[in-house]
Amino acid sequence: MSATARKTAPLPDDIRAMKGQRPIVSLTAYTTPMAAMMDAYCDVVLVGDSVGMVQHGLASTLPVSMEMMVLHGQAVARGLSSAMLVIDMPFASYEESPEQAFRNAARLMAETGAAAVKLEGGVHMAATIRFLSARGIPVMAHIGLTPQAINTLGGYKVQGRGAAGEALLADAQAVAEAGAFAVVLEKVPASLADRITAEVAIPTIGIGASAGCDGQILVVDDMLGLFTAFKPKFVKRFAHLGRQAEAAIAAYAEEVRARAFPAAKHVFADTLAAKTPSDGSEKIIRTLADLRALTRGWRRAGEVIGVVPTMGALHAGHLSLVKAAKAECDRVIVTIFVNPKQFNNPEDLANYPRTELEDARKLAPLGVDAIYVPDGDQMYPEGFATSVAVTGLTDVLCGAHRPGHFDGVATVVSKLFGQTSADRAYFGRKDWQQLQVVRRMARDLDIDIEIIGCPTVREDDGLAMSSRNLLLPEAVRAAAPRLAKVMEEMAEVLRGGAAMADLLPAAEAALSEAGFTQIEYLELREASDLTLLQKAAGESRLFAAAWLGGVRLIDNRPVTG
Repeated sequence: MSATARKTAPLPDDIRAMKGQRPIVSLTAYTTPMAAMMDAYCDVVLVGDSVGMVQHGLASTLPVSMEMMVLHGQAVARGLSSAMLVIDMPFASYEESPEQAFRNAARLMAETGAAAVKLEGGVHMAATIRFLSARGIPVMAHIGLTPQAINTLGGYKVQGRGAAGEALLADAQAVAEAGAFAVVLEKVPASLADRITAEVAIPTIGIGASAGCDGQILVVDDMLGLFTAFKPKFVKRFAHLGRQAEAAIAAYAEEVRARAFPAAKHVFADTLAAKTPSDGSEKIIRTLADLRALTRGWRRAGEVIGVVPTMGALHAGHLSLVKAAKAECDRVIVTIFVNPKQFNNPEDLANYPRTELEDARKLAPLGVDAIYVPDGDQMYPEGFATSVAVTGLTDVLCGAHRPGHFDGVATVVSKLFGQTSADRAYFGRKDWQQLQVVRRMARDLDIDIEIIGCPTVREDDGLAMSSRNLLLPEAVRAAAPRLAKVMEEMAEVLRGGAAMADLLPAAEAALSEAGFTQIEYLELREASDLTLLQKAAGESRLFAAAWLGGVRLIDNRPVTG
């Protein structure tokens, strides 16, 4: 790792100077690709000895060796250019004496390019920290729950409660006075973490401590939902990549066993002249300028343009919309944009599947004319200050449980209508409320476009197709169709004149028994203006939203009309 490659990375003194300033962002990393992804966002990247548990399947951090830390340290260093690299000293590499600690710390820094090392311990390690600091080795300390001492601590317990808090404060003061440039506080009471942060001169970095610390750190595999053997209380999962990875592996296995993979485009032809089929990627357009250059010619030729707005992770339901558009339009544009403005839960946004190239492959046989995939800056440039709101229709059903969701939908769809110059837009009836909101928005704003609702496409077992179905844990997937079944049974009885109040208790009990943990709504409403009904009248539909395995499922069924 050359000095030139890491010249923009902060040094330990820079981190020390962040005390009381902007919070320090830190994560663990163990591989080059992961380090490269977090480099632009983190101030400190730690190669933690947690690698033993999350990457090597060890029961604790105790068996982790110097060789493992060097190997992973070198891998992480290759992915960093702007974050500071710190490496954990593994168990039994520094406790014997300051001299032993120096030899091993010097090796870690020399062989990986790390800017500092981290070691566990408070008062009893102060002399070692002082010895290292005096010899040019910056040290990040670690107190509170120290995993390398788990056998003497009696388990992964909160440290520093009650009178023990004074000893932990003494630990923090000792490592600061010995020369540590920062200290990690793990699994300590929030009030104690706040007190330590206020009383010591070096930055505190919390993990299960307090939002008042000078910074935060998490194990990246915990944060991304890749390590699922257990989940500490202090971990927030910002994504569930483990579920998505398992779903991808299952899909791969299915295609291999069905001999659907590899396809012709994945293998090599006998001659250089042979060509593999298109995978659709050549149709991807990323800028509005390129899209308008394409549609301008279509408009001049008087061709009818259809648009299918999506957020990607395409399934058969989306493809049915594309087929309908192809049957009725001269040109078809599919848009793929995961719209942040319609997510009121950041974790939900982070977890939403993103499968752009696979989507293009699925669209290739259908002959779409363009796949518009704008980024966030393209849709919402700096200074963007306009929102489209449709009142009334958005105050009920999903709108009541997802504040701002339909404002985000109306805003992005109105932009997409203008950007694509489409004559017709195709939406699925599964999101019936969304369909009515878009229709009202287009009518009220005099947008010259025909909104076409297409039938809901279902899995073989009756579950309404949705990109979110990919997130359903395997253990609960078999229960998911119960929602559609209960709704169809209710619709049949409602058609005979029954009242909702008489049906709800049994329906809710059936869903609860199937494993649904929360029923947001199960309501009968007028189809166009969504007025609440107690009995079927005119054109009415039954609507439901319920949670299963941490995934929100929605569905609706016609009752009359």
